[in-house]
Amino acid sequence: MLTKISLTEIKNLETNKLKMKVFNRWELEKVKINDISISNYIYFNKKYGELVPHSSGNYDKKPFKKTYCPILERLVCSLMLKSRNSGKKIKTIAIVKHAFYLLHKTTGKNPIQLLVDAISNCAPHEDSLMLSNSGQKKREAVDVSPYRKISQAIYFIAVGTKKAAFKNPKSISIALHDEILNAARNSNTSYAIKKKLDLEKNASLFR
Repeated sequence: MLTKISLTEIKNLETNKLKMKVFNRWELEKVKINDISISNYIYFNKKYGELVPHSSGNYDKKPFKKTYCPILERLVCSLMLKSRNSGKKIKTIAIVKHAFYLLHKTTGKNPIQLLVDAISNCAPHEDSLMLSNSGQKKREAVDVSPYRKISQAIYFIAVGTKKAAFKNPKSISIALHDEILNAARNSNTSYAIKKKLDLEKNASLFR
């Protein structure tokens, strides 16, 4: 016997079908950014999402346009640096996808939330800068802008991942899993956390 379906149920079915998830698995709606200072610079579209972190956007044509690049794609692009890895985006996406599956399996949490937590923990708040005045050079401590905070944090995670996997039987996806997990937990075993602490320690000497 056929049962009657209301219009609200049909709308719910349609919205569930249209709801896009990262790698067809993880939603962006429940992801929260705890650090208020960088909340406007971590970009992901909660309404549409992205199936694959590849938007084909030109984010280097205008200053600060990289702010609108999805955060997951920025991680993928950082892992493609330097020369011999450049252009291997499909391979890098597969590495990130495998690392996310491992993160979900070990913690049971949304790996995108873990990545956002890792970035907020790795973002340096203070750095030192060389200033010159009439031929005299002097290093001074400066605050880091939110835009640079995120760029530095993603770079540290990518470099730490590649260093952990280089000349090591550990695969790069496992190294990325370990780096994101340790950074999200604010552990000192993370390369990114160590680099952040070193930057802030050096900056404190020039206050």
